[in-house]
Amino acid sequence: MQVSDRVVEALDEVFSYAKDVEDWIVIKKELLKCLPSEERKSFSTRDPITKKQRMNQFELHVAGLWAARSGRPVIFKDYEKSEK
Repeated sequence: MQVSDRVVEALDEVFSYAKDVEDWIVIKKELLKCLPSEERKSFSTRDPITKKQRMNQFELHVAGLWAARSGRPVIFKDYEKSEK
């Protein structure tokens, strides 16, 4: 899966000050702050009924990039895997 250069830049920026963070919700929130709305559309939204976060393939890939940089797995609390 391919991610845009802007997403990679945001990932590098967030990693520069949050490299010890492993919780995907925290990482995702920081990434979303750094990205324009066009780039944020690739991220998943919460389930309207359960209010739990759902992960799509794009997020799984970005989390993998984070894990590769940090050398530690990303923790996915309160997430459901979605088909989106």
